[in-house]
Amino acid sequence: MTTDSLRPLDRLARDWESQRRNQASRDAMAALARAEPDLANIGAQDLGDLVDTLVGSALDAWGAGRGPDERAHAATLFRAMLRSGRVHPLVSRALVQALAPGLVGVGRRLGWGQGGEWDSPASFTVDAIATAWEVVEEWSGQDRAYAVLDVLSALRCRLRRRIVRHRSLHRSERLAASDELLSERAGVSGSDVEELARAIERERRHLVDEDAIVLYAHRVLGYSLSELSAWSGHSRRLLATRRDRAAAALIA
Repeated sequence: MTTDSLRPLDRLARDWESQRRNQASRDAMAALARAEPDLANIGAQDLGDLVDTLVGSALDAWGAGRGPDERAHAATLFRAMLRSGRVHPLVSRALVQALAPGLVGVGRRLGWGQGGEWDSPASFTVDAIATAWEVVEEWSGQDRAYAVLDVLSALRCRLRRRIVRHRSLHRSERLAASDELLSERAGVSGSDVEELARAIERERRHLVDEDAIVLYAHRVLGYSLSELSAWSGHSRRLLATRRDRAAAALIA
């Protein structure tokens, strides 16, 4: 992680600081509270309070330093926000702000865009923020059991596709080395990753949704079980069971 890569996130935070306590923020929180009992119960006065509750003071991806009950509660609140995201335009902005720690995790996993179309880590981070916002807007109103994980997984998948596409168009020794690095981080070769992704998609109707999501996030997108546990609120043991069950179903 570099100082350059974090500057867009600093600007995002400053922009949020100017909005988090205004009247629109209070109106949006009131609308969410009317739509979602879980959000009403935390007693937040505005979206600033709500985002603070979601991410706390942890600097790692989605409060991995907090206990499992806190993580599960935060994941439930994020799910409720996404589900009722259309009650006010500012809710999407709050969701993006809540995702900021997760954006750092995605950036690290993708080498801050190394080997892609971006000319600096900062420009990659700007695109990551914009892509996160696109996903939030597209999925606003949907009820997703693994809302945080789903959004971050979609974000990483979209950015990774752009990196792979750029490498395929501009092959060189330097980019080939980046390709190898990304594959190592994912734990399997690029061709294996793509084949597994296709197999999951092909057999999706025969898999339990929760199992397929964990397998895809762990084996295709390369997230560790610790990261998935932090984002979903579920134990590593449960996630490992779901991953292994989906893998067994694919070869049955």
